[in-house]
Amino acid sequence: MFLRSLSTWLFSACSSCAVVCAQDGIFEVWKGDDRVGHITVGRTIAGNRTSYWMTSISSFEIIWKQNVRSITATEYVNDQVTACYSSMHVNDAVRDSSRMLTVGDRALCFVHPTSYFEGNATNPWTTARMYYEEPTGQPSIFVESALHDCPLQRMAEGEYQLTLPNKKRNYYIYRKGVLHEIRIERTWFDLVFKRV
Repeated sequence: MFLRSLSTWLFSACSSCAVVCAQDGIFEVWKGDDRVGHITVGRTIAGNRTSYWMTSISSFEIIWKQNVRSITATEYVNDQVTACYSSMHVNDAVRDSSRMLTVGDRALCFVHPTSYFEGNATNPWTTARMYYEEPTGQPSIFVESALHDCPLQRMAEGEYQLTLPNKKRNYYIYRKGVLHEIRIERTWFDLVFKRV
């Protein structure tokens, strides 16, 4: 029931966003000097409801060819996260997937492949929201792929470090309150997302 309800919500949210707010923002994905993909982000606001979505496609080599597709969708009602979904496919295989849906005061969570738990969705800041607003003064961010709050540290003016549960770090760079760049630093590779 939970997964079916979330799938219905996700289809509805993405379908309406594709019509209403396509091309809200585009980021190019760079690996070194090579442009290897792009991210498209969108947001719709209707009354007390705000929906965000992000899709990405990239292709690069780490030992062998990696074709990566991802999607994230996040919904707020009255500035409170009520549902989210994220998935990442590498060469057509699911690498990561997560879903959260609130029912009353309960946040029902699933993280691929077998982790079901009741989470805490009280943090009004998510990675989706960070594409549109600078998280000034925020100590943590609710990360849709992990379904947990993760610590956020201000490194300099307009620069933030988000530490994920596996200790991997993402860096967000803002100019005059607008997100311009995300740096993904990993053991085997670094990626940079640059606003077009």
